[in-house]
Amino acid sequence: MDRRQFISGVGYGLLSLGLAGCGLNLSERSGNSQNTQTVQNTQSNQSASSTVSGYDRSKLIISEGTDPNSLIEKGFAALGGIGALVRSGATVVLKPNFSVARKPEEAATTNPRLVAAVVKQCLAAGAKEVKVIDYPFQSPAVCLTNSGIKEAVEAVGGKAYAINAQSFYTQADTGGKILKTALFSKDVLSADVFINFPILKHHSITKLTLGLKNMMGLVWDRGYFHRTDLTQCIAELAAFRKPHLTIVDATRGIIDNGPTGPGTIREWNQVIFGVDPVAVDTYATTLFGLKPEEIGYLTAAAQLGVGEMDLQRLTVVKV
Repeated sequence: MDRRQFISGVGYGLLSLGLAGCGLNLSERSGNSQNTQTVQNTQSNQSASSTVSGYDRSKLIISEGTDPNSLIEKGFAALGGIGALVRSGATVVLKPNFSVARKPEEAATTNPRLVAAVVKQCLAAGAKEVKVIDYPFQSPAVCLTNSGIKEAVEAVGGKAYAINAQSFYTQADTGGKILKTALFSKDVLSADVFINFPILKHHSITKLTLGLKNMMGLVWDRGYFHRTDLTQCIAELAAFRKPHLTIVDATRGIIDNGPTGPGTIREWNQVIFGVDPVAVDTYATTLFGLKPEEIGYLTAAAQLGVGEMDLQRLTVVKV
C-alpha cells in the first residue's frame, strides 16, 4: 500500500488528518512560516548532550509479567532505582502514545495503567510535577478519554493533556542536514527529566512505531517529515533531543493495520527500559519478529551516533 492509498483509506475521519504518531496534518504549517510566533530556547535546553541519566547506558532491562505496577517497579529497581533519575523538586515529562481514539484493550495506545505506575514512581521520588503529553491527530479530548490516560494519570496526581496548539511549541535549532529547525515541545525542553513511553505496534509506512518514531508527537509540523525524508528526519530528531529514559510498552500491541487499528493483537507481556533509545528500539524490533536493519530510522539514527544496534554489546537483564 502506498502512502496515498493509506491516507485515503484511514478510518475515524482521518482524511484531513494523516498518520498516527507521525500524523500528517494538512492544516499544519512549516515551522519556518513568517506567521510563526516563536520563543528562543536556551542553548542548554536545545542540546541533546544536556540530557544525562544516572543509569547505565549499556544496560537494557526487560520486565516480564502482566501486572502494570509490578512491571514498572521491577524495571526501575533493576535500573538502580527511581532516585537515580528523579530528584526532589524535579519536573518530569512523560510522552506516551495516545494519538488515536482507541480504548486500552484495543492495544493501539500506551497502557494507561503502566503510565500511571511511572507517574506514581516519579511523585514518590519527590517530583514537583509530572506532565503526560502527546499530540493526537484525532480529537484530543476523545483520545485522552478513550485511551484511559487522563483518568489514570490524574488519579495518581499527574497532569495529562494534549499539546495540540502551537503555543505548546518553540523554535529549536535541531541541527540536522534535513531537519535544521523545528517547532518543538516547550514542556520537554524545560523538563528536568524526560521519559519517552511508546507502545510497540505496527505501522504501515515505517513498519513499526517505537521510541524514536514516538518523538514525532513532540513536533508541531510533522507534515515536514513526510514532505522531505521521513526516515532521516526521525533520526535527526533523535539526535537532537534524547530522552533520559525510554520505556517501551510491549505488553500487547497490534501487529497489523497500524498505526490506527483496529488490528490483530499480540501479547509479549514485557516492558523494556533503557537509556539508549536505539538499543531499546532494536530489542523491541526483534521482539516483534523483524530485523532491526529493516527499520530505516533505526539504522539512520545509529549512523548519527544516537545509539547502539548491536545487542551483543549491551547487557540485557530480564526481571
